[in-house]
Amino acid sequence: MSKVSIVRCNSYEQKKVEEAVRKSLQLIGGIDDIIKPQDKVLLKVNMINSDPPEKASTTHPAILRAIIRIVKEMGAKPLVGDAPGVAYRYIERAWQKTGFRKAAEEEGAEVINFKEVKEIDNSANKRIPILHIAKEVLDADVVISLPKLKTHSFTLFTGAIKNLYGTIPGFRKKGLHALAPRPQDFAELMVDIFSVVNPSLAIMDGVIGMEGDGPVSGSPRKIGLVLASKDLVSLDAIASNIIGYHPFEIEITKAAAKRDLGIGELEKIKIKGVPLNEVKIEDFKLASNLNGLLKRVPPFVFSILRPTASLLLKVTPDVDEKSCKKCGDCIEACPVKAIEMGNHSYPIINRKRCIRCFCCTEVCPYGAMKIKRNWLAKKLKI
Repeated sequence: MSKVSIVRCNSYEQKKVEEAVRKSLQLIGGIDDIIKPQDKVLLKVNMINSDPPEKASTTHPAILRAIIRIVKEMGAKPLVGDAPGVAYRYIERAWQKTGFRKAAEEEGAEVINFKEVKEIDNSANKRIPILHIAKEVLDADVVISLPKLKTHSFTLFTGAIKNLYGTIPGFRKKGLHALAPRPQDFAELMVDIFSVVNPSLAIMDGVIGMEGDGPVSGSPRKIGLVLASKDLVSLDAIASNIIGYHPFEIEITKAAAKRDLGIGELEKIKIKGVPLNEVKIEDFKLASNLNGLLKRVPPFVFSILRPTASLLLKVTPDVDEKSCKKCGDCIEACPVKAIEMGNHSYPIINRKRCIRCFCCTEVCPYGAMKIKRNWLAKKLKI
């Protein structure tokens, strides 16, 4: 039976965070069986963009500091890495503004930008027969996922497994969105990545999460928890259930459990620490779920029905011209080339071509790409 620890932590005060992280690991049996002296331990943070910690879109640096200290105590070498979807010229700004650079350097950990890749055979997936995974990730002795507890407008929830999407360097990720446009297809891709990276542990930052239209456009929501598990499927199942989802509403969790890569059934997961029924949140604002409505659509009609539904319901990315700096990052990030610069030098979105992956909202360094709903979508609470 898989174990997931749930520990209360009501602030990012470093001492409290470290106590919560240490307790969360103790409750799942410690990590002596995972980390050995001299191991290279890759800490995969969630650095989706260059938001400061208070925006709650990235893992808080206090969580990172705590696990770096623990890794060093075990005589291992901590490496902090990610490959966010932002343009490469903004990556150093992201390391700085998120607080990761400062935390890592002060605690004696090396910061790594994922650039070099290894090609991994993935021929079982006919859509994506080759994966390009960061060499630094595959060369690590141990990989630990450090996700943020957030909603996600495409996958509904983003947790320990989805955090591994950042092991694919640069804008290669946008091409994968085009090849896997349906939630089920993207879930299979994420599980392919998960099976290759094979993390040994995940520690989730649920002190302050994000509700609504995550992973970057939602609102911070105090949850007051740190969660940990050696089974990432179980961790995601529990975390998503805390905020109001059945675990298998999350396509990634369902796909991973189906492949026997972890336990997704709540009744088969042993909770250590605070009982699940004491931390569940009834009024957590969930993500837009047009993809949820369409996920049972057969693939052969998906390409026809999805644009029609998107036009009727209009849960789409939209440009806030007041915030837009005309940098063009959204154009570069769009996997289906649905965005171009208009006559007035502001990005224009082709609604029929848009696949609603919301990559543009994730990479915009100025928060100018918003998620917009028409009256019907609002009425249906989509």
